[in-house]
Amino acid sequence: DGSQPAQLLGYLQGLQGHRNQPLAFDAEHHYGFMHRLDVPSSGLVLTARTYEAYYDLAYQLTTGRLVRDYVVLCHGAIPQSCLKIDARIRWSKDSPLPSSVSPLGKPSITHLKVLAHASKGPDSFSLVAIRIETGRRHQIRVHAAHIGHPVVCDGKYTQPQQFLRDRTWCPRNFLHRYRLAFADREGVAREVVWPLPLDMKAVIAQLSPHNALSKEALSRWEGDSRPRDWQDYEALLF
Repeated sequence: DGSQPAQLLGYLQGLQGHRNQPLAFDAEHHYGFMHRLDVPSSGLVLTARTYEAYYDLAYQLTTGRLVRDYVVLCHGAIPQSCLKIDARIRWSKDSPLPSSVSPLGKPSITHLKVLAHASKGPDSFSLVAIRIETGRRHQIRVHAAHIGHPVVCDGKYTQPQQFLRDRTWCPRNFLHRYRLAFADREGVAREVVWPLPLDMKAVIAQLSPHNALSKEALSRWEGDSRPRDWQDYEALLF
């Protein structure tokens, strides 16, 4: 009908209703949401339906038992030996770049595995599987830019000229949360996975892999293969 897409919170509130799920209307408890997902990104979001579930999941998040896995396309050929980014991140709402690496920031750790190296024309790219140990705002995007390999089509943490070139072939920030894992109230392990959306698969299809292992990895993400636990992926050989 030409109207703007509904925000996730509004959709959740409309779906549940205040009588059925008062937590969805409680700002003090983040409306039940356990984490953020940047608007240009895509993927899974976890929300609690009851206060009991909210505090249980919040405990899992704080103790590192609520797992969040991502797939990201970055500029340049990230060395296969790059497996961890440990750099403090500071948030400042008054800065043009709201998040930045700073000694004054909070501890922030990102684990990564380079799955594929590829090219499009003269430019090189790396497809990376990521697991975050901490959940700072814009953490993956800031850490990627910090090591000199910003996320493709990131309008905040890449140079304006680069962002405009990215927009000619990639419709949005290439960052997708593909897997969530946690325990339910009975302690049973739960896992939810979501493959790349079609627009991101179309981006993958435009890349030329550098080697056989990269070709296999790109084909899996472009195809219908079920995404796996981050721990089950193997990084490219050194």
